[in-house]
Amino acid sequence: MPKSGWVTFADVAKQWEQSEGPGIDKTSRKHYVDALRAYVLPSLGTRPLESIQRQDVTGLLRDQAPKYSKSSLKSMRLVCQMVLRYAERNSLIVRPAGWLDGIRLPRECGGRKIVRTQLEAGQTLAIISHLVEPCSTLALFLAMAGKRGEEAVGIQPADLDSNNILHIRRVVYDGRVEELEREELVPLDAPEHAELIRRMRALGEGHKWVFHNLRKDTPLNLGNARKRYLHPAAKKSGVRVGGWHDFRHTLQSNLRRGGVDPVVRAGVMGHRKVELGPEVYDKANLDEKRAALALIAKDLQATVQANQGGSD
Repeated sequence: MPKSGWVTFADVAKQWEQSEGPGIDKTSRKHYVDALRAYVLPSLGTRPLESIQRQDVTGLLRDQAPKYSKSSLKSMRLVCQMVLRYAERNSLIVRPAGWLDGIRLPRECGGRKIVRTQLEAGQTLAIISHLVEPCSTLALFLAMAGKRGEEAVGIQPADLDSNNILHIRRVVYDGRVEELEREELVPLDAPEHAELIRRMRALGEGHKWVFHNLRKDTPLNLGNARKRYLHPAAKKSGVRVGGWHDFRHTLQSNLRRGGVDPVVRAGVMGHRKVELGPEVYDKANLDEKRAALALIAKDLQATVQANQGGSD
């Protein structure tokens, strides 16, 4: 039995973040670390690692259920499993095989319920038609490319090259710009993306950022734009959406329903890895991503007349 009684859960969580964090994309890593610090460490952080059992994880979820949504509880469960499995792999604890599998969430949850809407093409186009710029083109981009909002608002005009290949080079979190260690290529050179390309180039002309606040040339504030523009536009369209992520959620679901290979789906969505078998991974190439994005864009290529107006 490993002698880890003096090691706390917080100690191992820090080790996990330092060791495993660099291999996780920045958006996901921030989400995991935030969940750890906000939800898990206040309850389990000072506990000796050796003392933590399955019932401690289920107890944490049960205790937090009245205050938080099911989405937050899923995040708590996931980060607990990631940290504890890291501890197992590094022989800090020994547990029976599968001891963290099948942990169910409490049936009754509190907190704000996160809405995730599977949008039909007509609903997406209706929302876009009710949005002002740059939010209208932002929604079209998210629906066609499936990128995260934080990636989209980090796009600069030069990131869209002369061959209509988009280079995702940075993300914007809470107004802070973070350069990515490895850029991601998004092929937007299919005929179905012509209108999107035209609009993105027009928005970026003479500006530092493609999706910018019109009063000042800074990256668009996603939270403000969601409340001021996206939600009202969705309401006018007769649709309820949770946020910008619904466009990404819809694209991912449509790729799956369209029979796109899991590796290609992961490449399009920007997921670093998809498991094909025990410790076997593959990567989508640019042609495969191009074909998958063109498949989605066909239903969304109708020209949308941009409304006049601004966002901040």
